[in-house]
Amino acid sequence: MHLPETEFLACKHLEGSAKDLQFIRDFEVPFPETGKGLEVYLKDYAIQDEQAGRMRTYLVSNKATNESVGYFSLKAGLISINEVKQPETMAFDTLPGVELANFAVNRRFVDKYDSHGIGHVIFRELIIPFIFQLAENLGICVIYIFALPYPKLITAYSKYGFQRLSSGAESALHRRLKPNYDQSCIFMYQTLRQFSRG
Repeated sequence: MHLPETEFLACKHLEGSAKDLQFIRDFEVPFPETGKGLEVYLKDYAIQDEQAGRMRTYLVSNKATNESVGYFSLKAGLISINEVKQPETMAFDTLPGVELANFAVNRRFVDKYDSHGIGHVIFRELIIPFIFQLAENLGICVIYIFALPYPKLITAYSKYGFQRLSSGAESALHRRLKPNYDQSCIFMYQTLRQFSRG
């Protein structure tokens, strides 16, 4: 599958090569107080998850300099909707989706080139087109995240087009689907219909 690129940014699948390991060593999150886990994931767990097939991680670099710009991880998933309590069980419908499980930019690159907003470029120009490619071969209706519960981060994801469910629907979904490692996080989603395929 061809990975999307821009005039300045290249995207490649994490393979564990010497070049990938250098990318990982050079990576630092911009806000360690809220995003350190994203750096730890890339440095300590991403290759293991690749080998086990639990997650796919993609490295974004600057084409001209080969510098580390950011990374994102995707995995298949679903969300549940229309919960209905029945006599002995709970019934609900599901929608197929892709979880944007990890997404971060490299502080060193952002500071060096004063490239604030590069995360939005990666999301719109690389992640969304790639998910559309996946959707040509696999049923995908939604993109979702479990966002850390920091107001600045929730606001940033809202600017990317993600939205929260109503409080009741959010609580119900969290009871059914929230992974243990995302216990403090907040479910946010958007549909593929929100984007133009052009």
